[in-house]
Amino acid sequence: MKYLFYLFFSFVSLSSIGLIAQADIGATIVDSSGVSLPGANAILLRASDSLLISFGTADNKGDFLMENVPVGSYLLQISFLGFERPDQTVEVTASDQYLGLGELRMYPAGFLLSGVEVTADRIPIRMKGDTMMYDADAFAVGDNAVVEDLLRRLPGMSIDANGSITWRGQAVQQVMINGKPFFAGNSTLITQNLDAKAIKNVEVFDQKSNQEELSGIDDGEDNTTVNLEMKEDFKAKLFGELYGGYGSDNRYDGGGKIFRISDASQLGALGTINNVNRVGFTGDELSSYNQNIGQGGGWWRRNSGGRGQLPVYGSDQIPGQNRSIAAGLNYGTSVGKGQLQLGYSLFDRELTQTQTVREAFNQDQNIREINSQQVDGSDSYMHRFTLNYQADIDSTSRLNMNAAFSLEGSDENSLSAVSVRDDSNGNQDYTVDQASDQYSPNGDFGIDYSRRLGKPGRTMNLEAYGDFGRTENDQSIFTVGLEDDLNLTGALVNGLQTQDRLTISDRVGASVQYEEPLSNKLRWETEVSYVQDRSEGDFQFELEEDRVSNLLVRKWNTLRAESGLNYRFGRRNSLSVTGNYYGNVLDLSGDVDSKSNYNYFLPAMRLRVRSKKGFYRLSLGASPDAPSITQLQTIAEPGQSGRVTVGNPDLEPAVNYRFSGSYWFNDQFRAISANANMSVSYNDNDFGNALTFTSGQQIYQTINVSHSWSSNVYLGTTVGFDAINGEVRLFGRAGGSRGQGFVDGVSRLNTTTNLSSGVNLTTELNEKSFLTAGYTYGQNRNAFDDEDAEVITTVTHDLLGQFEIEFSPKWRFESRFLYRIFEEAAFAGAASIPDLRLSLEVRPFRKAGHYLRFGVFDVFNQNTVINRQAQAFVTTETESDGLGRYFLGTFHFRIK
Repeated sequence: MKYLFYLFFSFVSLSSIGLIAQADIGATIVDSSGVSLPGANAILLRASDSLLISFGTADNKGDFLMENVPVGSYLLQISFLGFERPDQTVEVTASDQYLGLGELRMYPAGFLLSGVEVTADRIPIRMKGDTMMYDADAFAVGDNAVVEDLLRRLPGMSIDANGSITWRGQAVQQVMINGKPFFAGNSTLITQNLDAKAIKNVEVFDQKSNQEELSGIDDGEDNTTVNLEMKEDFKAKLFGELYGGYGSDNRYDGGGKIFRISDASQLGALGTINNVNRVGFTGDELSSYNQNIGQGGGWWRRNSGGRGQLPVYGSDQIPGQNRSIAAGLNYGTSVGKGQLQLGYSLFDRELTQTQTVREAFNQDQNIREINSQQVDGSDSYMHRFTLNYQADIDSTSRLNMNAAFSLEGSDENSLSAVSVRDDSNGNQDYTVDQASDQYSPNGDFGIDYSRRLGKPGRTMNLEAYGDFGRTENDQSIFTVGLEDDLNLTGALVNGLQTQDRLTISDRVGASVQYEEPLSNKLRWETEVSYVQDRSEGDFQFELEEDRVSNLLVRKWNTLRAESGLNYRFGRRNSLSVTGNYYGNVLDLSGDVDSKSNYNYFLPAMRLRVRSKKGFYRLSLGASPDAPSITQLQTIAEPGQSGRVTVGNPDLEPAVNYRFSGSYWFNDQFRAISANANMSVSYNDNDFGNALTFTSGQQIYQTINVSHSWSSNVYLGTTVGFDAINGEVRLFGRAGGSRGQGFVDGVSRLNTTTNLSSGVNLTTELNEKSFLTAGYTYGQNRNAFDDEDAEVITTVTHDLLGQFEIEFSPKWRFESRFLYRIFEEAAFAGAASIPDLRLSLEVRPFRKAGHYLRFGVFDVFNQNTVINRQAQAFVTTETESDGLGRYFLGTFHFRIK
């Protein structure tokens, strides 16, 4: 526990920072007759230069509060639609703690101000209709500030460490530039690279969806959008950053981001190459770059998994030694009456790692423990091309077309030494050398046409969509020392076996949606869709002279009809109740020949209710779930640690029932926000597992079980405190599953739970410096229902200390200390991993914005990454190597 000293020192070393005299200013805004004016805006400007100091909005009683106002002379401006009031001088002295200004009366202006701006030298904030507009030049920022620095200064706006933006407590869904989406809505690409001085105005509003604009009816959903209006002088100029770095142990990191934005087009290019385990781009930029381009809508897409998506990896706990290349290109331009976007993404990764995998399986009276020492290597790549075109054909109709194509592949090699310890089935030691070569082209397309038919609210939507994919997976597996003698094609067996697994899939579908308003508050919604889903599995197995093949073609056709009512009440509240009919056909051919019809009548419900400071949502849905081609195939697929999966052609569809709810609350005056989310899933006739233990392997076969449950709950709150000039965040998560399975032929009820809770305290030292301390507790539990069965529990403690301090415009220091403590478990010993990272940023080129960064990583040279997780029947710990301690110096060249 000696490393806790570093966490303690990080917090205490900055506790001596002094307090500056500040005061709170409060008042009540009323009209000339004394009636309160909720929503009125109060702006405090510095008298010497009209710089905005503070901002407030009157609550439902007309009260506003401005906190922590420094000593000085100010002008107080009050604005409200249809009213006016002279500016008021306010003096804050060192002895003031609170200034109560009483009632501030406003008087009729004699005309409505909708779309009319009050004249002044500079109005920092103004309302135009439903849009809040910030004058960017009214907010002072440094010479090298980017848009993110500007947004942090805007009243009501906040940005977290990952670049996520919130406005008055609500998440910003989209950032636009000059009224157009910026590269699939990836806000960090622009906020962290564009010069703040290039922005003329920042607008915040609720962006209407296509359906809202066509129907003329508010759907009640929030889509908080920030639009950045650029100055003319900065349009059509290149901006971005190039960087390159080198360090100890031949570590390197290079790349860049370059953009060009004009009224006619947008162009962007990203690239990186490194071997410092940064897979992709900082802030998950590549994971969302181009990802939303070429994505359609409709029921089919909402209920099917996407293909060709870029891999997403965390930035802190990446195991092994990685060499990563990632790149992206995006071009957007106006074509005819619409906007065309073209994109390309590249991902290439080489990985080598050594790891120990410890598995603990629940059995009747004991635990089977498996220890696998592995050396792994892999090369993987992906190319993805995307296209999207959106056009307003006329004032009553819109067209959206998209397409995407991906080419993926990988070569993987793994050598494992497996040790099995089982009091019931005996002990074994054997080795597995496994190699696989995978190649997969795939793509998708969609076209969507929407039209308003006559009166407002009457709309029709037509969709057609589809996808295709082909996956070739060739494997060779050489096993030595295994004593099992199984009669199961594809399981591990001594000697060399090869498997060629070819899977081909394609889906096409179409839908028609229609909405009819029955009254101002009630509308009828209906949809009919048809989807044809076909998959083919051609598996070949060879061991010495024995050859076995398995050919299976699966067709899952769905005719779906939905009809329901949507009732609106209050302010943007709604209740929707629908009934759904599913007519399904499951058709198998090849080595198995069968055809079955299934009919389902399933309910759906959505409720959305708003309050003055929050809202909550409830939803209920259900849908059938067909077995996949791999769940039906009878040639087993082995794993290097002895886990073998085999399909079952006798499977029937399952039915999934989902219930979810969420609540969000924000009180900007008390600096309190809270949110809660919960979901419960019940699966009837679910896909479970029949687990059979042999002396050296675990055989998983998919079967239908009576039912299963799963649930997740999240609670979180953030409270601001003046005493620490920061906030405290509390959170808790609970998730788990409960379902039937069979273990060695005996029906068992398995329960897994995953719990975590924690607290984070953040104090802001200045606009660009902060200190954070946090603690997180995590627990995984895996058990059978009977009292005599073994219970497997793992417990983890995470302690975090992080601070970033800017000493001057030329010097900045950052550090992060994460101390992970793993308690002893039934199958794994106790462990602790301290991870300290330090960096120093030097900015000798103040006006140009270039800078140097020197960093040291894994200061204590732990070179270890541990992950634990609980799944049905098994709890797993994976201990992998990392990069160890290394130094890296990087030069960043800014283009602006």
